[in-house]
Amino acid sequence: MIDIKMTSARAVLGFVLPFAVVLTMVLSGIDIFIALIAALAVLVIYGMILGAKLKDMEKAMANGASAVIGAVLVVILVGGLIGVWMACGSVPAMLYYGIKLINPQMFLPLAFIICSITSLATGACWGTAATVGVALIGVAAGIGVPLPLAAGAIISGSHFGDKLSPLSDTTLLASATARADLYDHIVSMLYDTIPVTVICLVAYSILGAGYGSGASNLSEITAITDGIQAEFRINLWMLVPPMVTIFMAVKRVPSIIVFGFNIFFGILWAMLFQGVGFAEMCKVAFYGYVSSSPVESVSSLLSRGGAASMATTIYVSLFSGMFAGLLQNMNILPTLMGLATRHIKSSKGLITMTSATCILLMVGGGGQYTTLTLPGTAFHDTYEKYDIKPCVLSRIMENSGTLIGSIIPWDVSGIFLASTLGVPTLVYFPFALLPLLSPFIDIINGWLGFGVFHSNEPVRLTLKRRKDN
Repeated sequence: MIDIKMTSARAVLGFVLPFAVVLTMVLSGIDIFIALIAALAVLVIYGMILGAKLKDMEKAMANGASAVIGAVLVVILVGGLIGVWMACGSVPAMLYYGIKLINPQMFLPLAFIICSITSLATGACWGTAATVGVALIGVAAGIGVPLPLAAGAIISGSHFGDKLSPLSDTTLLASATARADLYDHIVSMLYDTIPVTVICLVAYSILGAGYGSGASNLSEITAITDGIQAEFRINLWMLVPPMVTIFMAVKRVPSIIVFGFNIFFGILWAMLFQGVGFAEMCKVAFYGYVSSSPVESVSSLLSRGGAASMATTIYVSLFSGMFAGLLQNMNILPTLMGLATRHIKSSKGLITMTSATCILLMVGGGGQYTTLTLPGTAFHDTYEKYDIKPCVLSRIMENSGTLIGSIIPWDVSGIFLASTLGVPTLVYFPFALLPLLSPFIDIINGWLGFGVFHSNEPVRLTLKRRKDN
């Protein structure tokens, strides 16, 4: 600990000052990692005013950054894997077969499924909505499906993969800042994703009944599948690399080994099936895949990946770690958590408080990256105190930080999706079931004891209830 006297008032001021800087800068449109640097500078100045030595604070920041190095390595490898999977045809094949599922009579549940497959394959909510989603909105208009219903199904499906895919930057960031194992985080997410997905499929099937009987215009969908087929050799063999990754993940192989091995496996697959040279594939792994398709929607959807594309996530993870290390070693967080936990009598109360905090951050304009970083710093030690694994904390952060923004009209995600799909946020809001319901399922699970993992328990999907603390 840094040798300074920390009172309750000083701790509150030490947290509020840098947090206010982050919130103000994010609301002004400044990138989160720049906001975190500024907050870090404010916290250092505050510490010096209180008598802390600069050398001690530098050591605290270095220790905080070193705690997230493992997660940063995973982020880099995932960026490379995305680019390689694009080039070898795995992601294009998943998109191709998913889009082929379109049936006008079951448009809404199929739109949800197709966007789920696309976002799971690419790890991109906005990318899914802006490409496949836009095409599906055009189909919905052509077959007489109300656009608010279609937008709700598209947004829900687009978020499905964004919260579950190991290729998603938000999935990586939530697990990194909460210091949760990536696999544990994804398995933990299933505790709310599975029930909400079932609700979505049933609700969209009922809501969509009676629509889709008019003449359908699938030209935009056909353009995407034709564009994919023109650029890649598409067959079931392209699904082998993802299957190998899933198999290794199920066997609980360390994530660094899984992603590192599958980068090289994907490179060999691309050389074998797509005729791409080794040197070119190495560039793809670092810089990402750039589609050559003349179809704009296909090019936009497939041009992504590469280790370099993860720079923002890496910066945010490192500076978040430094921020956490300083808050911890200045005794700000322990003091604040001591105040907060006086009113928390159980893990139920802790989970409810965490979820409420994340929602308030989002409604207050903090944005997803603020919600995916600060609560992980603020609540991590309290979860340890209650013997709850950090994957529960990361799940709550993900459900609020990644999802809630899409149903808030003034959040950048809500603004983007509304303008992209041509449906106002408050109009599609009631039908965006996955982002709408996930945080509440989190709280319900917390009170029922489902998915509340303790340190002596393996993180796996089970109907067993956990004993409250």
